[in-house]
Amino acid sequence: MTRETHDDHSGHERLRAELLTSALSDWVSLAEVQQIISHFQLAETDAGRQDLVLRTIRSLLEDGLMQIGELPGPDETFPAWEPVDVAMDRLQERFVGHYDEPASWDYSIWLGLTEVGRNMATELRKG
Repeated sequence: MTRETHDDHSGHERLRAELLTSALSDWVSLAEVQQIISHFQLAETDAGRQDLVLRTIRSLLEDGLMQIGELPGPDETFPAWEPVDVAMDRLQERFVGHYDEPASWDYSIWLGLTEVGRNMATELRKG
């Protein structure tokens, strides 16, 4: 495993853990995802950031740990984008397709925990 491949993997795992534990407190915006990447220096380029975000979110969705969608409505239900491939296409279009226009995605795309994700995040926080 090259250093770069190792860094990509550790960045992905770090971002997953940070998103899960952060979501214990509140919904996580894409702006917060970007802040985590910057804070921990998980990617050096815009393309690297985009790839890290897409890979990490896909893995969280596929593992059933998080959902992605719009802000919850008045009844606090999360209008998740489903299935995973549809959600990822929408994320690709809005996030990568308009990356230079963060106002169009930073606080309009949100991540929330599933029950399985809440359990895992609670364990992560304890450990």
